[in-house]
Formats: sequence, structure tokens, C-alpha cells
Amino acid sequence: MEEQSRNDRASSNEDTPVVPGFEYTPEEEHLKKYETSFVGTYIHTLDNKGRLVIPQPFRETLGPTFYIAPSKDFSHVALYPNLAWARVRDSFAKLGSFNPLVNMFLDQFDALSFRGQECDAQGRILLPQRVRDELLHGEKDVEITGANDHVRVVAATFAQKARVDFRTSLPDILKVMAEAEARNAGLNP
Repeated sequence: MEEQSRNDRASSNEDTPVVPGFEYTPEEEHLKKYETSFVGTYIHTLDNKGRLVIPQPFRETLGPTFYIAPSKDFSHVALYPNLAWARVRDSFAKLGSFNPLVNMFLDQFDALSFRGQECDAQGRILLPQRVRDELLHGEKDVEITGANDHVRVVAATFAQKARVDFRTSLPDILKVMAEAEARNAGLNP
């Protein structure tokens, strides 16, 4: 019974390792779920060669090699750990390889994805020119932000606009969240 319980929890969260003979408490499982998520914001500037310093906490979670790719909506650069990139790419592939629009999307996603990336001794990566042009619009000042399963690199002007949009929309966002919370609690049909 104990083995079945541990296996049930492992299948519900594939990132939580199952250690034989060890039982995680629900609290430990909850903490483990977010232990490797990317959080925080850092401000940096690309150097003249297009290199970007990746903050140490992000480097540790990205692993020794990772992907540079577009975000899902092509609004920014995404740095994905290898497994996270594979999951994103697989989710796109499942949308239908016979759909010409999906194929167009996949072609562009793959064209802007670069595997086997690693930081140099100073913690820098070289962002490919096409990535800098298409996703950062040639801007050198960037905001590096944790985005759960990836690191988001956004042009500073885009980041500033997103913050203004967020503040403007915050009352509506809070209302939607309160309604969802009430529905989840069974207070509202």
C-alpha cells in the first residue's frame, strides 16, 4: 500500500523523484514541485558581441547545457533546461503535423532554437544575431526574469510596458482570480 501511494504521487508530479524506502510528506512534495522553478528578476545589458551574463541562480537551475529559443508566443527569448524545451516542443508537435499553420509555427520555433548552449567561465552566453534581432528587436538593455519552467530575456522597453499594462489590468485580474477562487471553493456555480 505504501509503495502504491508513493507511485501515485510520483505519477502526479513527474519531477519529484521517487526514492525507494522514503516517503515524502505532502508539504515536502509541494516544496519539491517549485524547487527548480525560475523566479526573480535581474537587469543586464548585452555586450558589444551580444553576450549576456546569466545570473548565478538561473545558471544552476538551467544545468550545464540548455536551449536558447523563442518563448511560446515569440515575445521574448527563453532559456530552457533541456527537458523543459523537449516538453514544450513535444506539446507543439502534438497539435498536428498535417496542419500547415502548425508546421509554419514549428518551422520558426525550430529555426530560433539552439541546443547545447552553455555559459562561459564568466557566466555569459552568446545570443545568436537572429535571436537578438527578432526577439529583442536589437535592444541591448534587457530584463532577465524567472518564468516557472524557463528564464525569460525581454527587451527593457517591452518589460516596462508589460509592467504598466499589468498595473492597469490589476483590478480586473484580481476580480477574475477571486471569482475562480470562489468557484473552486464551491461558493459560486
